[in-house]
Amino acid sequence: MKRRSSEVKLLAPMAAIVIVAVCALVGSLWVWAEQADSLARTREENLVRQGMTEMADDHSLLMTPITIWGKAVEATAVHYDETWVQGNIGKYFQTYLNYECNLLIDGGGEVRFAYRNGGKADPASFTPLMIQTREVVTDLRNRYEARLKKGQGYNAESNHIGRLIAVDGHVYFMGASLLLPDAQNSPLLKYTPFVAVGMHELKPSELIDLSKRYLVSDIRLLPTGTPPARDHAVVAFRDDKGRVLAQLTWMPETPGRTLFIRTLGPVLMISLGLGLIAIVLLHQSQRAAQSLIASEAKAKHMALHDALTGLPNRTLFADRLTQATERMKRHGGQVAVMCIGLDRFKDVNDTLGHVAGDQLIRYNAQKIATMIRGSDTLARLGGDEFVIVQTDTDGASAATLAKRVLEALTGVVSLENGQVFSSCSIGVTVLGDGDIDPAEALRQADLALYRAKDMGRGQYAFFEIEMDATIKLRKTMETGLREAIHVEDINVVYQPQVDHYGQIVGVEALCRWTHPTRGPVSPGYFIPLAEECGLMNDLGTLVLRRAMQDARRWPGLKVAVNVSATQLRSTDFVDTVRGLLEETRTPASQIELEITEGVLLNDDHTTQVVLRDLRHMGFSIALDDFGTGYSSLGYLSRYPVDKIKIDRSFVSNLGVDPESEAVIRAIVKLSKALNLSIVAEGVETRAQKTILRQTGCTIIQGFLFSRPVPVADIDGIVRSGGRLTPSEAEPPAEPARAASAR
Repeated sequence: MKRRSSEVKLLAPMAAIVIVAVCALVGSLWVWAEQADSLARTREENLVRQGMTEMADDHSLLMTPITIWGKAVEATAVHYDETWVQGNIGKYFQTYLNYECNLLIDGGGEVRFAYRNGGKADPASFTPLMIQTREVVTDLRNRYEARLKKGQGYNAESNHIGRLIAVDGHVYFMGASLLLPDAQNSPLLKYTPFVAVGMHELKPSELIDLSKRYLVSDIRLLPTGTPPARDHAVVAFRDDKGRVLAQLTWMPETPGRTLFIRTLGPVLMISLGLGLIAIVLLHQSQRAAQSLIASEAKAKHMALHDALTGLPNRTLFADRLTQATERMKRHGGQVAVMCIGLDRFKDVNDTLGHVAGDQLIRYNAQKIATMIRGSDTLARLGGDEFVIVQTDTDGASAATLAKRVLEALTGVVSLENGQVFSSCSIGVTVLGDGDIDPAEALRQADLALYRAKDMGRGQYAFFEIEMDATIKLRKTMETGLREAIHVEDINVVYQPQVDHYGQIVGVEALCRWTHPTRGPVSPGYFIPLAEECGLMNDLGTLVLRRAMQDARRWPGLKVAVNVSATQLRSTDFVDTVRGLLEETRTPASQIELEITEGVLLNDDHTTQVVLRDLRHMGFSIALDDFGTGYSSLGYLSRYPVDKIKIDRSFVSNLGVDPESEAVIRAIVKLSKALNLSIVAEGVETRAQKTILRQTGCTIIQGFLFSRPVPVADIDGIVRSGGRLTPSEAEPPAEPARAASAR
């Protein structure tokens, strides 16, 4: 009995010690779990707030192309033009910048124009937003005046402010930008600039995208007056008095709590022995540490690498380039930066889909990776663009690598959805100055890449100083062309199509553009520019509308209008054409749509359906530039073609090259066999006309009878009987032929 009592006396304090130790340990673990969860929640809150701030700033930067514009100053501060403001500050901001609520504030701080959801609005409806709006406007003006005092001027980066604001439980992206002239020395600077303010309300769908982007649970906007749950993460928007205006909340990750639950069972088992407790705690601590290390390593890798290819991204590229230039400063040598852009990558996405595009990106990434050294860096900057940092090199070595990459990336690639011919263009800059900024190095390589693409693609080019001026000119021309299309400052002229007696039977619509300061611009320049800048559909629609309107003046004439591949690939092209017919009340039978053979190259079902729909609407279809390299009897049988146009390259060689006459005779026989009409373009001499008549080609077009002329001249020809007299006088200088899409 004494032994048992002694054992009890010994066990009681031991049990008490064990219980106290277990409780202390469990309590400590719980506190640690709460701290870990708090840190995770704080990190997510900071990440979401920073992400939204960056989204607001990026959104506001899109305003600068239209706010840094002399026309904007003239239509506001100089002579207020509400029609211009309605279209550019109101409708344009909503349609293209996604700002559904817009304000125009004059130099005195008064609201001159208010716009909301598609129409002019009462400025009083913006009263709840005005306190925060005026703060943003004041900050923007102060920044502008400070830069002017320092002689720094202004640019797109300095002339915008993006903020997050909240009113009555709603969160808005607000962007503000001063309306300033393009030129830094413009006399328009004497006017106090107006300020354009755009506001976009944060939508639930955007919250979902934000959640996916930053890998957090579904973010939602709390109703006004609703307190967030205690364990939820919160991003609150407050006024200057600290009152909550709106709150975003979500359930954050709880790594500490998860770990506590996992370790609770083993911790409770320490009552069986302190040794077992120590072992279990050590084991769990090691697992927690490894999990945190793995999570950190994964997050760091995702932050610095491209998700599609696993290559370094732009951030890591800049770091690697900085390291390379630092080594160059210490040890000498040179560093080359190469920008690699896949040629016509958009066509792959459009024809085979984005999955095929991703496959092509990964395929080329693997190809390039096998051709660089371990000390070099290959990164993906996004889209179809890669960049290589080549260390310890020179111009000759960089050129050698560029040639190898060109050869390796040129050829047919088999993808899941079909085969494509892939090639690339490369821009190279060789750095010998270790102080160059990575962004500047990348800019130089990008300029060289533009030059390589302009040279015909599938080539490489080295950066040269004069490329800066070329790119600035290109930007100027792009801005001018965009504005010309927007205000419909594009001229349409018409070149007659006649029979061999000079009787006019039709006209072809051609577009012309005169830049306000640089004068007439060749279609051979501004039409490819429109293609690259995404303006082709707008340009094509403008010219097609003008041609339909003019066609009603000449009931007996067929009006031919060129249609580009970009327009045909547009999903709403048929609906657009149908709408133009209803708008202009022009018979479709009077319009002839011309397409080039290149449009038929992909031989896709969609193109066939579009052309058949147009044919059923009453349009006739002409195959332009026939015989230039893609001709196929298969095309003529599969596609609804009514007419063939013989390319001017064959006509110009008539009487000089016997093969040209043979080709034309073959084309004429083919057209007659298939019951197709035929037109020869580029006819400039009586000798060419005579040979064409002998071959059986009845309709001709060219300077022999008329150059492209304005609408009034065609009116005069029609009124005088529609007959033209051939003339072999040297034709005036005429830019390359253009059309609604060229």
